[in-house]
Amino acid sequence: MGTKALVTGGTKKNIDAMAVLALNVKERTPGLADEMVIFHDGVSEEIQEKFQMIMPSRFIRYRCPVSKWKLWRNPTIRYFSEMVFCKIECFRLLKEYETVVWSDYDVIIKEDLSALLDEKEAISFVSDTETKLSDMFHKTICQKNMSGYNMGGVSICTPLFVLKRSENVDYDKYCDWYYHALKEYARFLYLPEQCLFTMMVQKFEIPYHRLDHRVYFTHPRDDAEDVKIIHAYGQPKFWNGLENQVWNRYYQEWMKIKGE
Repeated sequence: MGTKALVTGGTKKNIDAMAVLALNVKERTPGLADEMVIFHDGVSEEIQEKFQMIMPSRFIRYRCPVSKWKLWRNPTIRYFSEMVFCKIECFRLLKEYETVVWSDYDVIIKEDLSALLDEKEAISFVSDTETKLSDMFHKTICQKNMSGYNMGGVSICTPLFVLKRSENVDYDKYCDWYYHALKEYARFLYLPEQCLFTMMVQKFEIPYHRLDHRVYFTHPRDDAEDVKIIHAYGQPKFWNGLENQVWNRYYQEWMKIKGE
């Protein structure tokens, strides 16, 4: 086991896109991680073995501690699936790795990202000054007393974040609070995991380095020279209608590894 982990996760139906991410990282920014960690809901052992041909990979079966029945009453969470909440487990991984980098799998990394590991702050998040915490809830949040939060505060986006191990930090405390908040606010969440991350940062007054969303969180339609990551948020994705030659090249390489 190395000291630097690249982490992603999702349902088994999107494992091909996760493999594309692995190939992308291997080619563009190999110094970012020693191994890849994939949170999943049932990826076959055969596919897990194929991943080792790209880079050392570790698969962790994720089970959200909040019941699916409670979560899926919110159509937004049903759309994303409960796998979206696995991102919080990156904090627990700091017990095993010195550095943890989360990346969504609907991205294309254009440049070496190793400089992200040099930031002095223990945590780096993409911040979105155009989206407020209040925007991350359904309008029904007015039913809740939110006086303990700055609803006009800057939001945290989580397609990419970097965590570094710090002394005397109780990472379980963050995770336990996160799932407790998920139970309480499940039916109100519109941007589910990002909303909870933003609330958590406010709750614990967590300091973090702000990553420019224009550099690390840009949609392909807005791609520019200084962009390091393009993120196909929303629909379509690279695999269901959004044409991108770079992504297609990695996909074809993965198909050869799979033997298809």
